[in-house]
Amino acid sequence: MSLPDEKVPLISPVEDKVSYGCFHPKGVGYRYTVLLVISLICFGSYFVYDEIQPIGKSIESSLHIGDSQFLLLYSVYSFPNMVLCFFGGILGDKIGLRVASLIFCTFCVIGAFLTALGPQLVVGFGSLSVSPLIGYIIMVAGRVVFGIGGESLNVLQTSMVALWFRDGQALAVAMGLTLSMSRLGDFLSLALGGNLANWFGGYTATLWIGAGLMTVSLVACIVYSIMDKVAEKHFTRVVDPSQNELNFKAVLNFDIRFWAISFLCLTYYSGVTPFIGLCSNFLQDKYGFSKTEANHYSSVTILTPMILSPFLGKLLDVLGRRPYFIILGSFFILPAHLIGAFTDWNPLIFIIPIGLSFSLVPSALWPAVPLVVNEKELSTAYGMMTAIQNAGLGLVNYVVGYLAQHVSLFWAMIFFAVMDTLGFLGGILLLVLDKRRDGVLTASPKSAGATGSIN
Repeated sequence: MSLPDEKVPLISPVEDKVSYGCFHPKGVGYRYTVLLVISLICFGSYFVYDEIQPIGKSIESSLHIGDSQFLLLYSVYSFPNMVLCFFGGILGDKIGLRVASLIFCTFCVIGAFLTALGPQLVVGFGSLSVSPLIGYIIMVAGRVVFGIGGESLNVLQTSMVALWFRDGQALAVAMGLTLSMSRLGDFLSLALGGNLANWFGGYTATLWIGAGLMTVSLVACIVYSIMDKVAEKHFTRVVDPSQNELNFKAVLNFDIRFWAISFLCLTYYSGVTPFIGLCSNFLQDKYGFSKTEANHYSSVTILTPMILSPFLGKLLDVLGRRPYFIILGSFFILPAHLIGAFTDWNPLIFIIPIGLSFSLVPSALWPAVPLVVNEKELSTAYGMMTAIQNAGLGLVNYVVGYLAQHVSLFWAMIFFAVMDTLGFLGGILLLVLDKRRDGVLTASPKSAGATGSIN
């Protein structure tokens, strides 16, 4: 039994039989309070990322832009992360999670305020006003700055959860709860973004509220830094630097299944993320929905994974068989996009399956990486995988925007179906490759349990 003032490794379970108070760093209450604070760190960034979707029509009208220019606001978020997210986790290891998170969260806050400032200067900001072109340029710049911090902040948040729950007893649940809190920010953005614009007299109100919530996330980073610093007095952290080295040579030797997973990540998210960005406009144009109605429908794509992700993550940790679930999730989304393109059925008929797919595939995809990559090369692998994902999203958002504006929304949906098909075939390829090797992805995780992060 450890004495109350004795330091113990934070990465091992707390087995002390001493009863600690709720606010003692070695108490269970303190650890879950830290988890709550960590969960808020990306709450604001998820809200800001999709805050432009429910007010897309207003942005286009005010800034005199079309769908392609609108979706560029999503693409420019991905551009910095073709490279930066490769190094974000490494920076956290080099200078510490506390300092790194404050740096990247500050970028997010500045980007969120610039994103709101550009349109506000167009509609009027006191005696200041600018042309729609200048306002759009400022808004694009804001999304770039926001992107510089956004993905790296996600990586650091995952590292924080792993640091405090590395004993493994509650890691899957902790990561699932953190993801659900982040998706709550996304859901509120999609569900209430249009209402906020109506309640507060203009669409720019949604953007300013997003900037405010991003500031709340910065405060959460500060609170985490304080709580983590206090905990250092009671815990000894043993870090193996080799486990988080950026190993460029390792990339050349990665298992072929890692590249199949990365291909899946690119194709799958290319069918989901741009669709979410365009969904509200699509529903307004095709079904004649009001902005509020369209936003409520489109928010279902986020509400479903927000609720289901913690449970599915835990289920997959128990069952394994990840390629089968990836194929199943891809099966849900492919016909859903085709139904949206070719029929006039109730939109929930295709929106709900997309939400189910978005719950299932990420929960199976991201935790598969540690099963085929050495532990000391995980940071390199996740960095490469996220860079590939963002490179694909940057290009796909541009293509989808061009199709929506210059061809038709119908062909944008067909493009999504093509990406879904590639993802479905990629899932089959992953299954075949795993069967021909050691079968670790299709086996039960009892003998090879590695837990990864879910994005």
